[in-house]
Amino acid sequence: MGGKDKGLLHLKGRALWQHVAEKLQSQVDLVVINANRNLDLYQASHLPVVRDTIADYPGPLAGMLAVMETCRAEWFLFCPCDTPNIPTDLVSRLLDKRGNASVVWVNDGERDHPGVALVHHSLAGKMRQYLLQGERRVLAFFRLVGGHCVVFANSHNAFANVNTPEDLARWQTPPLLCFAAKSGTGKTTLLKKVIPLLRDAGIRPGLIKHTHHDMDVDTPGKDSYELRKAGALQTLVVSARRWVLMTETPDNTDVDLFSLAKKLDPAMVDLILAEGFKHESVPKILLYRSMTGHKLEIDEYVVAIATDTPLDVTVPQLDINDPAAVVQFIVRWMQQ
Repeated sequence: MGGKDKGLLHLKGRALWQHVAEKLQSQVDLVVINANRNLDLYQASHLPVVRDTIADYPGPLAGMLAVMETCRAEWFLFCPCDTPNIPTDLVSRLLDKRGNASVVWVNDGERDHPGVALVHHSLAGKMRQYLLQGERRVLAFFRLVGGHCVVFANSHNAFANVNTPEDLARWQTPPLLCFAAKSGTGKTTLLKKVIPLLRDAGIRPGLIKHTHHDMDVDTPGKDSYELRKAGALQTLVVSARRWVLMTETPDNTDVDLFSLAKKLDPAMVDLILAEGFKHESVPKILLYRSMTGHKLEIDEYVVAIATDTPLDVTVPQLDINDPAAVVQFIVRWMQQ
C-alpha cells in the first residue's frame, strides 16, 4: 500500500479496521486493536490499543503475543485489519471444530488463512520463545504446537485480503445483481419482498430500475422542472428527507449499467440490485413463471433461476414464491 497504514485506508466511507471490528463485536467480549503507529487515530475509537512487546515488529505473531500478554482471557480470536468480509459466525464455527487443539485457523477451501485464528492463552509462553529464537512464521508455529485448520468451504471472498490499491478500488463498488425477466413475470413484486428481508439480514441494498417509457420524475410547473427544461443537463433537487439527481441523455441512448452503478454511494449500500437489464453482462437471477409461456433464455451470467416449476437446467433453482429463500441465496452469493 505504498507505506500507508492499511488499517486506516477507507473502504465505503470507513477505515478498513472498522469493518472488521464491526463484524467481531457481536462475537467476542472485547475488541482490541494491535497497532504500532498512528496510535492517536486508533485510540480515538475508545477501544484498547496494544503495541508490540518485542522490538523491531517481527510480524503478526508479535501482535498476537502483545495482546495475549496484555489482556486477560482464555481464548483470543485474531483477525487481520484487511479482511472486511469475515463471517458473523466465525467464532462459533472455530470453537465448534477446534476439538482439543490449543489453536485453530481458517482454511477457505482453497488456502490457509493463519492470520484468522483462535488461540488459547496457554500458548503465550511458547509464542514468545519462538519469536525470541528469530522465527516469525505464523503457520509453522501453529502446526508446531499441534493446531489444525477449520475449513470454511466455498468462502474465498469471506477471507479475501485487501492487499493493493487496485484491490481497494475494486472493493469500493458494491456487487451488482440483476433481477431479469420478461414483462409480467413479477420482478417488482418479488423485489418488494426481497428488499426488506435483505435489510433484516443487515445488507443495505441500492436499486437501479430500467424502464422502456419516457420518464419524468419532476412535476411540471415546479421551479426545478422549469429550470431543468430551460437547459440544465444535470439538476439536483434537495429536501430535508431526500435528494434527487436528474441527468439528461440528449442522444436517447441507454446508459451503461456499470456507469449507473458508480453513481450510487458505496458508503450507503452493500449490494446494488438492478431490475431489468436482462441483456447486460452482469450476474443475474432469472425469473420464470410457467403460465407466461415465455421462452427461457439462460446465458453465462445467470447465477440462479427463480421459478414456480422444476426446470431441466444446471444452474441453482429458487422458489419464486419464497422471497426468504431468494435472500438466503443472495447472502451466500455475496460471500463467494
